[in-house]
Amino acid sequence: MDIKASLAKNKQRKFPVKSLAIGIASCALLIGVAFIDVKSEEVDAPSLVFAQVQSGQLSLAVSGYGQLRSKQSRFITASHRSQVEEIFHLPGSRVSHDTVIMRLSNPDLLQTLNRSRLALARQKASFEALKLSQHSALLTQRGQLTLLKSELANAQIREEAEAKLIAKGIVSALDHKRSQLEVNQLTERVKLAQLQLQQTKALHTQRLQIEQELMREVELSYQAADTDVRNLQVKAGIDGMLQEVNIEQGQSVQVGAPLALVGSEMSLLADLQVPEKQASRVQIGQVGIINTFSGEVQARVNRIDPVVRDGRIAIELELTGALPDNARPALSIEGRIITETKARALSLQRPSYIAEQSTAALYVLNKETNQLVKTPIEFGTLAGNAIEIRTGVKAGEQVVISDMSDFKHLEQIKITQ
Repeated sequence: MDIKASLAKNKQRKFPVKSLAIGIASCALLIGVAFIDVKSEEVDAPSLVFAQVQSGQLSLAVSGYGQLRSKQSRFITASHRSQVEEIFHLPGSRVSHDTVIMRLSNPDLLQTLNRSRLALARQKASFEALKLSQHSALLTQRGQLTLLKSELANAQIREEAEAKLIAKGIVSALDHKRSQLEVNQLTERVKLAQLQLQQTKALHTQRLQIEQELMREVELSYQAADTDVRNLQVKAGIDGMLQEVNIEQGQSVQVGAPLALVGSEMSLLADLQVPEKQASRVQIGQVGIINTFSGEVQARVNRIDPVVRDGRIAIELELTGALPDNARPALSIEGRIITETKARALSLQRPSYIAEQSTAALYVLNKETNQLVKTPIEFGTLAGNAIEIRTGVKAGEQVVISDMSDFKHLEQIKITQ
């Protein structure tokens, strides 16, 4: 009985000590929290970034990134199997339409050209020989016709003379009949000779046309062979910039292999990648502004790609203003497309953590109490580097746009200088 009583007394003595320890810890925790809260209610003004709520005309825009490309370009491929002998220009070089970019070689094309040249020479010689032969044949027929006409004229003179002498009995009627028969025969021979001459001319003309067609065919073969050999000197074809060279010196290339890409410099297009959700506001013909990081240039929406890639849609814009000095194909750019203009609206420099069509609580400066007051603000559409404000603040108010996530549990914060 004494042992149980002693243990009971010991338990009663230990209990107050445990309670006291718990109480001290709780007080320390409350003091620490209170200390932290009091300390976190103040923030230095220089550590904050403020933006003023603006009022006035607001151009709502869709922003994106991308690059410039040539409106006119020429993709050069190999027309025959060949070997790269020498490369004269590398990507980035400015070229004109007749600039030789590289030189290729193909002995078979040179042989074909020589054979075509000889075939054309033979055909031309054959054509000239045919013309001379036809001219000689026509001269012979004309001579025969002239001789027949002369004989006919003599026979007609004799027949007319005999007709006058028949009455006097100097010429017999039989002789006169023979003379008339000769005139008739010579007349028919002259007609036949004239018809034969006309037919010969027609046949000669047709034969010359056939030979000319044959010569034209051989000449086309020669021109094709000559073009193939000339194409071994790979030219730019247009004025602009050499954007790609796809082969190396000494390399063998097959038919259709890519050789180079040349694009115009003065006529450029901009390809902007914009988020799919914002692309629905873009329409063809809308005005855009392209930033080349050296200047800005006006543009106009030309085409909207219907295919979505990685959550973005490609928008093609044609540059309509004066190009900045650094504008060139494949240059990385940023841009915005003006989708709507409001005559009067509130806007704020867009904080990086704010999305369009959202509501967020930002700290607004109360100048009278020198405090920051957490205020829910409803945001609208992006407008370049700014964002539309629908409700929550008034024009002229100062809003903190720097990161305030460490103070998000506070409704009010005092500012210290």
